[in-house]
This record gives sequence, structure tokens and C-alpha cells, in this order.
Amino acid sequence: MRQLKKSQKRCILESAMLRRNTLRDSVPMIRSSVVNQVISAIQYCPGGSSFLRREHGIRSTRTDLYERIALARYLKLFEDAATLANDALLGARMGITNPPGELLGPIGFLVLTSPRLRIGLKNLAHYIGAWQDATEITLHDQGGLGMWSYRILDPDLWPRRQDAEFTLTATCAMIRTYLGGGWAPVEVHFEHSRPHEAQALQAMFRAPLRFDQPANALVIDNNDLDRAVQGTNAGFAPFLRRHVEDMMAKETEETKLSEQVRQLVARDLGRAPVSLTLLAAELGLPPRSLQRYLAEEGTSVRDIVRTIKAQEAKALLRTSRRHIGAVSQAVGYGDPTAFWRAFKAWEGVSPAEFQRTKQKKD
Repeated sequence: MRQLKKSQKRCILESAMLRRNTLRDSVPMIRSSVVNQVISAIQYCPGGSSFLRREHGIRSTRTDLYERIALARYLKLFEDAATLANDALLGARMGITNPPGELLGPIGFLVLTSPRLRIGLKNLAHYIGAWQDATEITLHDQGGLGMWSYRILDPDLWPRRQDAEFTLTATCAMIRTYLGGGWAPVEVHFEHSRPHEAQALQAMFRAPLRFDQPANALVIDNNDLDRAVQGTNAGFAPFLRRHVEDMMAKETEETKLSEQVRQLVARDLGRAPVSLTLLAAELGLPPRSLQRYLAEEGTSVRDIVRTIKAQEAKALLRTSRRHIGAVSQAVGYGDPTAFWRAFKAWEGVSPAEFQRTKQKKD
């Protein structure tokens, strides 16, 4: 397989730089359906659960598979998982053994319901932004073959070997489900350098491997890309496509970092500790960087937490007859006296007075 031409490499780099300039507006995120697999792998390791709590503040897998966590945190979790399991091929093994399609939710099933593989992989390239930010997937012809490539655009998100091998083995497994278990790519490319386990990795793909490449890629025969597949339940595709497009439209409206912080605070308020340090870790940012970026948007973690606490407290006092102490705990105050003082500062009246007045009006 010939090396990429200089012009092609330049296009990849220019695209990456263009997308990189937008990353500061928000932190790149990924859906929990993928992250859960990594968390489970760590939990199976000796001392894994305590490691998750200590190093990542994670106590269990996410119950909401659509929940988003920072891409940087996911990559670190994956590298940590391989180290704890003493298995450098952990990502590759997980990709080849997990049920194809499920890890990408509706996008994975959209691929599997496409009438031709080429259409399915183009759908994956087009809609990946609904599942994983700061990521580029392309499918293009090169020398009479199809080149399906996967690349995280932020060069600072490194190392990422486990994710690269996981993504390519998972995609390979998905294609085998689609075309048959005997399918193999023409060639496989990886960004990272050749590992000691290259021979075992090659056995999973049943194809030659190339390392230190511009992107992670599967080289696919055009006949395979254009082969018609029967029984793919193509009738589901329009519904899946509409669902994914709605997800993408919603995420586009919520790109600001301050909005991401608001979502995390609202999720954890009264259920888990909320602090600058914990929020920064969740987003994969240094605390000072998080402070600086929020200041550029005219806010801060303290302002966001205060606003959400006030909103939640007022909603609970207005719509329920909970005791003031219960409301205090629900919005993250262990001490009812501290809550009383804070609420009085927000509204000019005590929580009890606010509750009586609002419930009388309602």
C-alpha cells in the first residue's frame, strides 16, 4: 500500500487544526456506552474499584448510556485499564468481542441496516459527532481501494493506543457481522508505533499491519464496500437517522463549556460532591484552565453552582411540601443553617417564608 501523498497529509493536518481551534469553546466528550465497557474492565482488576474511586472519582458504570464524559478522561481510563489488567491488547480484545453495533447505539445500528457497506460506513463518518466529539472519520478511494480512517483531532489527547485498537477491531467485527465472519481488510494502519504484541494484533485482523501512519485506518476492497447485503432491515434506517440528527442538533445548541459544567452540576447536586477540582477532572482539564475558560464566558464554577442551587431550591420549595432540612440536603447543603443563610441572601426571605408565599399563590 503506497504512503499517503503529501497533499493528502496536508489536508488531514489542516482539517485537524481547523477543528482544533473550536475545541476551547467546549470540552470534547464521548457517550457512556463506550466508557462503561472500560469502567467494567477496571472493576474486574484487583483493586480496580478503589482505583476508580481514588483516581477518577467513579463508583460505578453510568446507568444512562447517552450520558457524556470528557474524551480525555475516557482515553486515560482506557490506558489505565490496560495497565491494571496487565494486558496491552485489552482495547483490541474488547473491540473484537463486544456485540457489534451496540457500542455506538443508534449509529452502529444505522451502519448494520444499510443496504451496502459503503453507505453504512459513510453514515458512520457523517454521524460520529453525535457520539464522540473532536473525531474525524472519512471514507475515500485510494489506488482502487477504500480507505476508512479514524482519528481524534486533538494532538494533545495522547496516548490513545487502546482506543485506536479498540475502534478498529470493533469496526472490523461490525463489518464481519455485516459481510460474514470470513471477511478481512486488505491492510490495517495505526497512528502509534509498532508494539511488542503486533503479531497477536495482526491475527485478530487477519491482515498486514502498518504503524506510525497519519491516521488509524482499515483498507477495504471496493467490491466489499459495494456488495449488496440482504436482510439488513433497511426500513429502520430512516428512523435511526432522524434520531441521530435530533441528537446532533441538540448538542450543537449546547457547545459552550459553561453549559457542559451546568449539566454536570445539575446531575451531581445533592447526590455527589461538586467542586472545581472534581468538575475539572470530569472534563479532563486542569482546574486553572477550567477557571480561565469559564471566566472568558463571564462566569465561574461558584456562580454556576450558586445559580443551580437557587433554582433547584426554589423549585422544590414551590412544588413540594418537603421539610426545609430535606430541601437543604437535596441541593447539596449538609447544614440547614448554611442553606438558610444562603437562601436568604438569594431571595431576601427565608426558605420557610418563600415556601408559604409561593404555595399560597399556587
